[in-house]
Amino acid sequence: MCGIFGFYLKRSLKDKDIEKGHAAISKLTHRGPDNLGVWHDKAKGLFLGHTRLSIQDTSSQNNQPYLDSNLSLIFNGEIYNFLEIRKDLKKSGCVFKTEGDTEVFAKSWQKYGEKSLNIFDGMFSFCLFQNNTLSLGVDIFGEKPLYWYQSKEGFYFSSEPRPLVELLDLKVDLIQENVNQFLMLGYIPSPNTIYKGLNRCEPASIINISEDGRFSLRKYWSRPEQYIGKGKVLPATSVELDKIEDALNTSLSRRIISDVPLGIFLSSGVDSTLIAALLRKNHNRDFLALTVSYNQKNNDESVRAKKIASHLNLNHIIVNNFESKKEHTIEKLHNIYNEPNTGLTAFSVDQMAKLAKPYFTVALAGVGGDEVFYGYGKHHFLYKNRNIISNRRLLKFLKFVSAFPSKYIRKFQTLNYLSSVAPEEILFALKNPPYFIDELWYEDFSELSKKYFNNLNSENFVTEVRNFDLDVNLPNMIIPSMERASMKHGIEVRSPFLSKGVLNEVSSIDYRKFVKFGQKSVLRNLLSRYIPRELFEHPKQGFIFPNSELLYNSNIDKKYISNSDKFFEHVKNKSKGDARWNELFLRYMMINFYRNN
Repeated sequence: MCGIFGFYLKRSLKDKDIEKGHAAISKLTHRGPDNLGVWHDKAKGLFLGHTRLSIQDTSSQNNQPYLDSNLSLIFNGEIYNFLEIRKDLKKSGCVFKTEGDTEVFAKSWQKYGEKSLNIFDGMFSFCLFQNNTLSLGVDIFGEKPLYWYQSKEGFYFSSEPRPLVELLDLKVDLIQENVNQFLMLGYIPSPNTIYKGLNRCEPASIINISEDGRFSLRKYWSRPEQYIGKGKVLPATSVELDKIEDALNTSLSRRIISDVPLGIFLSSGVDSTLIAALLRKNHNRDFLALTVSYNQKNNDESVRAKKIASHLNLNHIIVNNFESKKEHTIEKLHNIYNEPNTGLTAFSVDQMAKLAKPYFTVALAGVGGDEVFYGYGKHHFLYKNRNIISNRRLLKFLKFVSAFPSKYIRKFQTLNYLSSVAPEEILFALKNPPYFIDELWYEDFSELSKKYFNNLNSENFVTEVRNFDLDVNLPNMIIPSMERASMKHGIEVRSPFLSKGVLNEVSSIDYRKFVKFGQKSVLRNLLSRYIPRELFEHPKQGFIFPNSELLYNSNIDKKYISNSDKFFEHVKNKSKGDARWNELFLRYMMINFYRNN
């Protein structure tokens, strides 16, 4: 896990370019505190910088940039199956000088070229220079970030926006489509960013830049199609559970390889508990489980986590969150993300990583379990009501009958709300109640919804919503909240759920088995093989950070909550009487932050 930065200019480098490169890479030392390395080729206009967090083969031999006869490489992340690839390469005559995955990446590329990316099981962003061509790419889930900018002078890239924003003096560009997307989603989806000309690589993307500046970008991998069964649906069989368990165990066996201390972030949820159970029972690995205790009862999972750890006989510690509410500011959120993002989970992760650093450098977590396994409550809700939602006449009838007071009609409240929107708008209406249908935003939100959904029907409704979660929400909101906040403290977080093998296995099973029998029913059935159900059968909690702590913080700069914009005034007034408007209020405050800075 590291930070990378560099540029490839259409001219020779000057000493001033190299000085600027050194200054820029130094801004990523939090991502890699163990070593800072640079390499440049003046004649070719190439500068490569790398900050290293030492995980595999911690010797100086594995410092980067990695240089071979015809190849230069800087690489951020992990190739989890590097030992298997290394073994195959050695059989074909490759000789290795190191024990880490960086050399495996380089030699695999020398043998297979871009096809290596389909062999790798890992999380990574990289820059590789060979034959006067610069190649950059990111992993299939977008776990490792990579930003890029192309100017008349050449091509620039970085693991985080800040070095590029400061080096190139990039300006905030509040074009209306980006603002509207942020107001609806809480982030600006890749490849766009809030800075003019700055792009973020989408998952499974590869970029090639030739010496004359020609540029190409393409996807090197496509998500497998989800199997949709017909007729009566039955719970997942023992054989299907075995296949999922085997895929998770394979993923785990690769993700626990580390030459530095490894631990697990243990909540009382199904995802992290299943990882801990599999690791303890099937991999005979001694590790530390860490749980953070919070003062708010709604956010504290330490009591339940302690019972789970005791049953699994884990080495477990509970550490207390010490951060003052006054520290929860938009400025701090900006310092974590360097761009607008209302993923407030980053506050919790920031504290968790800071507290974990004295104990371990690599942490396992349950990131992606909901996206891969249809684990959100909305997936179960949409499946359960898919025929109603796709039947506009029935929805209109429900809207009519719900106008009559009755205790039996209350359960139709959400469906009544959804009756006001088109099928392709339903996911975003669920994410943004009640302001999605407010007349000030509905037209813009409706137009954006059509970018992501069309031709929905009762059969594909749930799978399309889950695919949005996997392809868009996961790499733009869920992963960054964990990745950025943990990397601020030099903690590498690995998720066994974010594995090509696990996703392939899930995709081969009728999706209805994951949603028909209750939220996370398949993972719960798998977990019940290891621990009693009473230890984990409770409502999903997750990392919930109350946005009210940020909105009504006395340290909030008043200029972020005062604006003559009629839209902002409208949402501010609405939020005073209805907490459901708080999320939109926060998004407007964040837009004001970037507008004023």
